[in-house]
Amino acid sequence: MRHVTWVAGFVAIVLAAPALAGGRDDEYDLRGPAPEKGQAIVTKMVVTIKDADMDVKLGGQALKLKQTLVATTEEEEKFIAVEGRQVVKSQSRIIKDGVKIVAVFMGQKNEDSMTNDLQGEVIISERSGEGKWKHVLVDTQPTDKQKKELDKRLGPENDDALYPEGKVKVGHTWTVDASAMKRFFGNSFTDITGKVNQKFVKVEEFEGEMCAVVESTGKIKAKMKDDDGGEGLNVDLDMTSTSWRSLKTGVERKGTFKGTIRIAGKQKINEMEAEVVIDGPITGESTAQLK
Repeated sequence: MRHVTWVAGFVAIVLAAPALAGGRDDEYDLRGPAPEKGQAIVTKMVVTIKDADMDVKLGGQALKLKQTLVATTEEEEKFIAVEGRQVVKSQSRIIKDGVKIVAVFMGQKNEDSMTNDLQGEVIISERSGEGKWKHVLVDTQPTDKQKKELDKRLGPENDDALYPEGKVKVGHTWTVDASAMKRFFGNSFTDITGKVNQKFVKVEEFEGEMCAVVESTGKIKAKMKDDDGGEGLNVDLDMTSTSWRSLKTGVERKGTFKGTIRIAGKQKINEMEAEVVIDGPITGESTAQLK
């Protein structure tokens, strides 16, 4: 009898769980509150392109190899000034920003790593009235390489365009321009185009915070900037992603994505111009937390 009572109680809890987490008739503001002066956010991201096919045409030769790339970033950003829902001045500390690459050619493995020239630096970013960002290093003059990296940087752009205005229910769907995902891609891509379909699938707890879980799918085109002043590489990305967005703060506490990526164009290798095509699977995971 006690066993039957325990089972009945367990079933009752399971049936009540959706109501405890917020029923489908409840409405939620996915944009969340505006950022506040003095807030500080630590973000971490790892992006992996694994065993991609890489074709290189260089000096009359055609080379085929496999390449795995792992990019890791970690930043702490503090909001110095806010106007409405837009941060207009911030300070960032680049804790980690590097790439590890493993290439396999004719059975031979070659490993390499690169560290961003801004790693370890503190940066002040300020947004003009025209929406352009200016970035300067704190207490030091940038090197030529650092200037190029500063020119690539974005700022903490408002991401309201990614989410519907007003409150919506679980199950709500909408479509946005991929250009609104600048913050999602960080400093990697420019000239982002395409459409992204999004769905508010549920409310779920993540590390003690109730979060709106949003799933997104889309085909996106973009550019990767060329350090040598060229047009850059063309990027085609077919992706699906899931984000856990805090209903209390509006911060995306966790994000994951997967898909396929194709990168093609001309690039300098050992001072020679090469035609490069990289095609393979891509995955990524990010976390963010208010300090």
